[in-house]
Parts: sequence; structure tokens; C-alpha cells
Amino acid sequence: MVDERRLLTADCGNSTIDCMSDDGSRLRAEAAGAATALLGFLRAARPTDCLAVSVSSKSLALLRAALDVEGVPLRMAGLDLPCPLRLDYDAPATLGSDRWVGALAAHHDFGSAVVVDCGSATTVNMVCADGTFRGGAIAPGLRAFVVGMAATTPLLPPANLDAIPVMPPKSTQTAIDTGVILGYCGLIERLVADALRISDGAVVVITGGNAERVISLLRLKTNHVPDLVHRGLRFLALQQ
Repeated sequence: MVDERRLLTADCGNSTIDCMSDDGSRLRAEAAGAATALLGFLRAARPTDCLAVSVSSKSLALLRAALDVEGVPLRMAGLDLPCPLRLDYDAPATLGSDRWVGALAAHHDFGSAVVVDCGSATTVNMVCADGTFRGGAIAPGLRAFVVGMAATTPLLPPANLDAIPVMPPKSTQTAIDTGVILGYCGLIERLVADALRISDGAVVVITGGNAERVISLLRLKTNHVPDLVHRGLRFLALQQ
């Protein structure tokens, strides 16, 4: 008998909803206006079930509403499907499932890894060769730098995140652009360097919506895996 199961994976973030179907088609939509796009994507993909990870109750509610319209059941990583990694973490109940799902995928593909997720927040997580999740840092995301500066220095222009950093900057705008973008790179580099010092020969895996903005600027050897969370969710589903 042919298996007609069609799995949809979904990452419900603070600012975006990111969905991927079995055939590799993908929807990445701003959460604020995602309802119509979600319905259209679901009707094209025709999933039979959905496995999701969420850090935002609002984004999750939008996804759940669209799935309910199409009659697609939803399971949640960390609730319906527990983490298969050993958690070396002081408060496992407070650990966001998005962090260990990414680490699960990185461990499956690379073994020991330091996982950098450049999302609304920046996380730098560690997973050992034996499959132990060791924790990691949570820092501001790139856009949080922009919002923070705008809130505390309102007379300065906002950073252009698509700008190419120059050194030395010779205008206020390029000074801000360079400071924010390269400063963010420096944050990642320091956190990764400290994680690598206590790791067991880990590789660096990078993902998240802002990864492509900074990869070429980082003084790090990285493995870019744009669909890391989706890989982790699919691997998790296969273990059940």
C-alpha cells in the first residue's frame, strides 16, 4: 500500500511563520498578515498532518486556525513529541523547543555542533557527539539592535540592514550601518568562539532569517542550513 502521508512542518516565530511541505515548497510570511497566505499554501500542499514548533502564541494561533479550516491535525514538538536528546539543562521545562529541534537536526547531520540561529533572537546552542544538548546563549537578534537604537537614540537614522559595511565609515548613516551589522557579527563570533573552546570538536551550523545577511561577513567557518528547523521536525516525526 502506498503511504499517502504528507507532512507539513511549521516554525511559528515571533515575527514570521515558516512552513515547508514534503515536496520542498516553502512559505515564509510575516505573522501579522499570514492568514490568507497560509490558507493558500495549505490548499496547494494538501498536507495530511502538521508538526510544528512555536515560540509565539499569536503565530501558533494563526497556524492552528488555518489548519482547522482544512481539517489538518496539528502536533507540537515538545508537547506531543518529546525531545529525544539528553538535556544537560538546569530547567528543561523552560527550554524552547525551537532550540533543541535545531540542535537535533544539526546532530543528525554533523554530530557535535554549535548551532547559531539568527532569528528575532539569536541563539547559540551546543550539542555533543553523544547527542547531549548542553544549552547555550540567547542574545538580541539583528532587528532588535535596530529597534533598540531607535528607541534610545531617536535623533539618529535607523540602520539599513541591506547596507554593505565599510571601514572606516565616513557618514552618520554608514557609521550606524557598519556598527550595527558588524557589531552583530562580533556578537556571534564571540559566543561561538567561547562555545567551541568547551566543545568536543564541534562544527558551526548557522540558520535563521538573518543568516544570509551576515554569513559572508563572519570570521567563522560555517555550514549554512536554511531549513534546519524543518529538518529537525521531520527527523523527529520519523522517530515516532
